[in-house]
Amino acid sequence: MIAQPAPCPGTQPYNRRTGAQLAWWVTREHLKKPSTSLLAAATAAAIATVAWPLGSAPVIALLVAGLAVFYLLVAAGTIAAHLATLRRWKRSGWLVGYFTAHASQLVHPDNGQWVLSEHHARRRGPGWGAQLRAVVWPHLAREADRAGVVVRTATKVPALANQYLRDMPGLHVEDEAGGVIRLVRDPG
Repeated sequence: MIAQPAPCPGTQPYNRRTGAQLAWWVTREHLKKPSTSLLAAATAAAIATVAWPLGSAPVIALLVAGLAVFYLLVAAGTIAAHLATLRRWKRSGWLVGYFTAHASQLVHPDNGQWVLSEHHARRRGPGWGAQLRAVVWPHLAREADRAGVVVRTATKVPALANQYLRDMPGLHVEDEAGGVIRLVRDPG
């Protein structure tokens, strides 16, 4: 079994509380996506079209109920998919998390390497992800060197890829395909 990274001072581990926090952040981001809004608008239009002959009061009631159910189903589906992914990662050996009140970073093994994933911030913009990376990523680089393990991560955002390259010593771009920038760090 591949070695796992040690806890990092100043962060909390992955547990039920931090896992619930992460699930909420992931779900909230998914609910804000333009594609989710477009599906909600299409749902509202379909409800209004079908319910129109019933009059304005039933249309409003059905729209409110229909959109509430839509968002609850999207949230439940997002949480279920997120938890299923985390369970799969845990079954592959272990799952280590680093959390602050405002950001997260998970690490799990894959093919003898460490994969950095679920790097989320409570809200985008205030620099909380960068603050977490400033503490956790140098720690992970040292741990990977100690264990002789390759570290991988990926992003679709070029600006984040550039930040990641600055934040982890030795990280470099492996390739870019399908809009995904894959980054790798070999042990030093």
